[in-house]
Amino acid sequence: MHTIEPLAWYGALIGLFIAIALILKKINPVYSLFLGAILGAVIGGGNLEQTIVLLTSGTQSVMGTVISVLAAGVLAGVMMESGAAETIAQAIVRKMGESKAILALALATMIITAVGVFIPVAVLIVAPIALSVGNKMGISKLALLLALSGGGKAGNIISPNPNTIAAANGFHLNLSDVTVIPHLIFLFSGLDGILKF
Repeated sequence: MHTIEPLAWYGALIGLFIAIALILKKINPVYSLFLGAILGAVIGGGNLEQTIVLLTSGTQSVMGTVISVLAAGVLAGVMMESGAAETIAQAIVRKMGESKAILALALATMIITAVGVFIPVAVLIVAPIALSVGNKMGISKLALLLALSGGGKAGNIISPNPNTIAAANGFHLNLSDVTVIPHLIFLFSGLDGILKF
């Protein structure tokens, strides 16, 4: 295996600017990123062999991450298109009852976000249910928004999204370690705060 000599930092920065400029000129993002990486490596002092080794090893290191993100995106798309996400939210609110509406809405948003749906989308899915429950119970819109945002953030921490995957890779942890521990912390400490709210 080849050892990669460190390249000058400005090469990476220039390569990034080149990639962004090409993307803004409507060139395919994949080609733009590769061209920016190649030019950045060469500008940073790399020869052709170093550039190829750098691109190959870099691409191989992110393939697992890319596949995980794609799988989460497919699952989220299926849940939204089939109406399963809205059904889950309604079932949670119905089962927990109106007396625990804030907790039920936060939990519904957390579960929907935890399976890979982005927070704004999860909030839009649960918002009509939240507004209906809020009007019936006299709960302010701010309290509803806080419950949905908090639930979304809790779900975002435990879901296999790009941020969680990057954190796991950065700290050399298994993805399951990063996604399970925050879930347990939310269950044991977050519920107490939401119930008191």
